[in-house]
Amino acid sequence: MNAKLDSETLNVLRKDPLQAALTTSALADFYIAKQFPDNKALITSVDFDITGTHCITTSRDESLRIYDCASGTREQVSYSKKYGCNLAQFTAQPGCVAYASTKINDTVRYLSYETNQFIRYFAGHTGMVTSLQRSPNAQSTSMVSASMDGTVRLWNLDTVKPVCTVNIEGGKNGVAAAYDPSGMVVAVAAESQAIQLYDVRKMTKGPFTSAPITSKLTVAGLKFMPPTGDYILLAMSDGSIMLLDAFQLTTLAVLSSATHNAISPTIAPVASALGQMQQQCFGQKITATPDGRAVIAGNDNGGIVFWDFDTVLANSGSKQPPAVHAPNGTWNGSHDGPVGVCAFNPLLMECVTGSQSLTLWTSIY
Repeated sequence: MNAKLDSETLNVLRKDPLQAALTTSALADFYIAKQFPDNKALITSVDFDITGTHCITTSRDESLRIYDCASGTREQVSYSKKYGCNLAQFTAQPGCVAYASTKINDTVRYLSYETNQFIRYFAGHTGMVTSLQRSPNAQSTSMVSASMDGTVRLWNLDTVKPVCTVNIEGGKNGVAAAYDPSGMVVAVAAESQAIQLYDVRKMTKGPFTSAPITSKLTVAGLKFMPPTGDYILLAMSDGSIMLLDAFQLTTLAVLSSATHNAISPTIAPVASALGQMQQQCFGQKITATPDGRAVIAGNDNGGIVFWDFDTVLANSGSKQPPAVHAPNGTWNGSHDGPVGVCAFNPLLMECVTGSQSLTLWTSIY
């Protein structure tokens, strides 16, 4: 393919999905605009900068790669062979990223990719880092991390010591954590036991609300549904997605592209399952459009499926067990292997997915 995308595709990519609603028809017509067969192993994470024009990936081949998402070009590659890498996040500081180590120790590293030099190290976790996210506030220097050591830590990028450390009840086999869109609330899932909400200003005082997770499966990751965060998506260990009301923490629906019942009580949790599932990228396989109109997920067969969120809500409720929803559609195209990551651009009409190759998707609408 050409190094640059054609002008028609560029115009599509520059559309603002918050202004042009992503209807079911528009989602159904997403197609592959560009593929990058750069990696030698599975891509394990992807993140966009605050402008939406660049994304960064990590891979099991221990590379960090930066792409220009508007022009469809590869810009830079760095390697972290000594420490490994996962869960890379752009920060509010231009030219800098934070990422989790996967070898030697469990330190979060703060890197200037312009100079390829470390700025500082955030040490403290004693288990594999399972979640790492910068604050949604574009000017904030805060980030949250969670680990297999059963703790959640808040950090300020300007200092090496954590702002606070919270030991999560029931988190001995690992936890997952995520900010809500306001950056004022952190949701924590303690494996298969409970979902908890914390006020970031007083996390050490405990959650202000919590509820048991109504599934025998393990939570591998979680995300708040944009743009308001009224709903929470739990990525489960079998690849299904549980939809929760973010206020009541009740399960409203299960999204599953599998033929079996995603919440079958006969499926037992796996020992240290969160770590195993994170290694398989289950927690990174789901995303949502910025306008909150759709949920998108990657499959092990290389395909990308989506659910129309209004349709899911219209056919969901507090009745238990929750209804299981099949996808509303599948995108035209696929990866050459299991999809490890899936992320919708916060500002452009574009979705990025990754297996061993990175794919940029857009729509003709």
